[in-house]
Amino acid sequence: MTALNPTRAHLLETFGLDLELTQGVGCRLVDKDGREYLDFLAQYGALPFGHNPSDIWDALREQQVLSSPAMVQPLRPLEAERLAETLARITPHDLSVVTLANSGAEAVEAAIKLARARTGRDIILSTQNGFHGKTMGALSATGKPMYQKDFGGPARGFEYIAFGELDALEAKLLANRGNIAAFVVEPIQGEGGVVCPADEGYLDGVIALCRKYGVLSIVDEIQTGLGRTGRLFACEEAEQAPDMLLLGKALGGGLMPISAVVVRPEIWDDRFGFLHSSTFANNNLASAAANASLDLLLKDDRALIKEVEENGRYFQAQLEALKQRYPEVLSGVRGRGYMRGLEFRKPFERGDSASMAFCGLNGGFIGLLSSYLLNVQGVLTAPVFNNANVMRLQPPLIAGTSEIDQCVAALDALCDVLDRGDYRALMQHLVTPDRQAQLAETMPYVPQQGPARSLPGPTAGRFCFLIHYTEEEDLLRSDPSFSQFTSEERANWMEWVKRIGPGFAWPVSGGASRTGATAEGMIMSVPLLPRDMVGKGRKAARTMIQSSVDMAAEFGASRLGLGAFTSIVTNGGAAVAGRGVPITSGNTLTTVSGVTALERAARRVGIDPTSAHIVVVGATGAIGRLASMMLARRAKRLTLVGNAKNSQAQKFLDKVADEVVFTLTKERPTPRAGELSATVRELLRAKGSDLSKGMADKFARACAEYGREVPIAATTDLEGALETADLVLVATSAEVTFLDPSQLRPGTVVCDVARPPNVAQVDLSDKGVLVFDGGLVRPPFPVNLGPFQTLPEDLCWGCLGETMLLALEGETDDYSLGRDLNLADADRISEMARRHGFEPAEPQWYGQSLEDADFERVAAAVLMRQAAEVPAKVAATIWAAE
Repeated sequence: MTALNPTRAHLLETFGLDLELTQGVGCRLVDKDGREYLDFLAQYGALPFGHNPSDIWDALREQQVLSSPAMVQPLRPLEAERLAETLARITPHDLSVVTLANSGAEAVEAAIKLARARTGRDIILSTQNGFHGKTMGALSATGKPMYQKDFGGPARGFEYIAFGELDALEAKLLANRGNIAAFVVEPIQGEGGVVCPADEGYLDGVIALCRKYGVLSIVDEIQTGLGRTGRLFACEEAEQAPDMLLLGKALGGGLMPISAVVVRPEIWDDRFGFLHSSTFANNNLASAAANASLDLLLKDDRALIKEVEENGRYFQAQLEALKQRYPEVLSGVRGRGYMRGLEFRKPFERGDSASMAFCGLNGGFIGLLSSYLLNVQGVLTAPVFNNANVMRLQPPLIAGTSEIDQCVAALDALCDVLDRGDYRALMQHLVTPDRQAQLAETMPYVPQQGPARSLPGPTAGRFCFLIHYTEEEDLLRSDPSFSQFTSEERANWMEWVKRIGPGFAWPVSGGASRTGATAEGMIMSVPLLPRDMVGKGRKAARTMIQSSVDMAAEFGASRLGLGAFTSIVTNGGAAVAGRGVPITSGNTLTTVSGVTALERAARRVGIDPTSAHIVVVGATGAIGRLASMMLARRAKRLTLVGNAKNSQAQKFLDKVADEVVFTLTKERPTPRAGELSATVRELLRAKGSDLSKGMADKFARACAEYGREVPIAATTDLEGALETADLVLVATSAEVTFLDPSQLRPGTVVCDVARPPNVAQVDLSDKGVLVFDGGLVRPPFPVNLGPFQTLPEDLCWGCLGETMLLALEGETDDYSLGRDLNLADADRISEMARRHGFEPAEPQWYGQSLEDADFERVAAAVLMRQAAEVPAKVAATIWAAE
């Protein structure tokens, strides 16, 4: 683990941005292997003359030769004084009083302090989605809650309005007349996505309104200033000067950190001048670099800035042409001069890639594109901070048309990859053997630590549902282009994606139920296979799932459902409950729909469940146990089957058998009750039984006493149990297929609830056996899961169905947690599902709907078997009579 910000180091390693750079000259960077890169980021605009500009170095060396004191506070700093005089001379109108600082954020802090001191008011107004830095005051002015919430921000006295809307500004100023100290605004919202105001007179309007209502105007040109937009200052053409102008980034010439606040004389306040100071501000060394930077920008009547204006128009034209070539990839080109933003269409809108949807919804999309541009095309770019779909293009001011052409050619190659949906090519550089070996030596995914400071509270009807890959084939179904990976690359990708951790994967629009209630939400995912979630991987998997729960709570979900192994590994959700959002394993509706579908299929082929031998495979799991109790109500005979490889299986099976027998003693008789239920009530209920160890044995002894065959069994002998099975429900946590249905006797119906499936896919066309996937439901509205769509839109998994159902119902408690699901909840879920319009799915198997012919073949086999059994029963009766 690196000592320098391991979280950031992990991010750079993951996205292949951890190059070892050894040289930087002008617009070029060189790594340790001698590969050259074109820099079109320029340290977010802080490198106006590229890397290591000789003029700036000369100015710094001159300070060394002169042995000038770098820091002389509280005495006079001569270079700083010269810098202040220059800034006073070149800034617009009467801006002329200067305060120096060390960074853009410090300049914002100073401006806030001066505004409050001068006006005697506290409220600082800024714009939504603006960016002004990350120190506490600047962070509070930054209109993006993501940067504030974990740090106790925003501080008291900060409010926000929409950017570019003068009517909104005047309404706010009017409503708060006499309370607002200042309005802070960027001429172009850089981190907001390089957003230019629609009204070219926006800044003039801002300054005029602030003057009208006695509010100070602060124009933040930390990113736009000093030539970036093709003007020395973006606000220089305004009719009036703002009260304060903030500068930074480019001021240090790319070698020294320095910033400035330039204010109108009438705004200056001696209390601020006396009390505000900084140890490193006004240092002569940084001021010398700034003076040299201004000399270069002003040289030859601002010739460099004029080139930026001209080349900026060329850059815009090239980017617009790129957008025309790739309308399905690019949605916008914005900016001025050498401050450009390229907006990509939201990747989940294409619906052709799970990995792209995931990256887009979790803020990693542009980072991934920048990784490709850097590693494959050799061009350095980066995302903007406040817009997940915009790439910043901010070359050094010295870049010419040849550098622009190289950048646009790289972007063209990227857009071509996206247009063709070749996401394998986009990610291939991240999964090479060398890269994988390097990542294997670094730290794995580290989740966020500590609870959130505040949660938004649940939004009615909003849900999240957590999924994962159940088998490697899921990867190819959700990302078809990954079929072009070699097997080694695919395995490497599966390891790489674990470093990303959990996140949002797909928006679900949902809909309205029969009651009129509505629900919508998000599919979430953990990038794990079942084998990654058991054994040694169980703890890490739980940690990822806990992080998913926390994300769902921050999203404002009113319900989080656990899919497949995420339920198993968390003990049916019990291990992640109590984290700010109600949990459901979804196992109750999964069981209800599986049992109901099995009974319907049985009747369709002529099997009456009340006269059937029903086998539950995986009876000790949460679903298997509840299914056993539900099916026991109907069955003639019930056999509970456990894992023969588990030394404790028989003990667990006996416990389930005890619970089944006890539950039946408490059941009210119904016309649909099977022989098992009737026999238990007849032999045990009259004796006032209480649940205790040995209930099943007690029932068996009672059967023997009355000369009855014992209609319930618990065994690990799967083959023996299936020999006489009529109906089979499979619900184990095994990640492999182990049941070959072609070996079952004709006339058997099997419901496979397990995910991944436990029943092997074989040809049953001449076997007289019916198998279908259980636990599927038909919700009252279509469900589009995009690249995760393995079922028709009119169907969904039972666990997702229960998640939506509970969100529709407004249920606020945890549900279906742990192993010990109960019949009362199953009955309540059944009623809830009926009321909202959820139904068990029509039978299908491995994605293919079963046809009438499939049922007819099995019905014929059932008739043949029943016909063969009649003579045997007659013979047995005669033999018994003799």
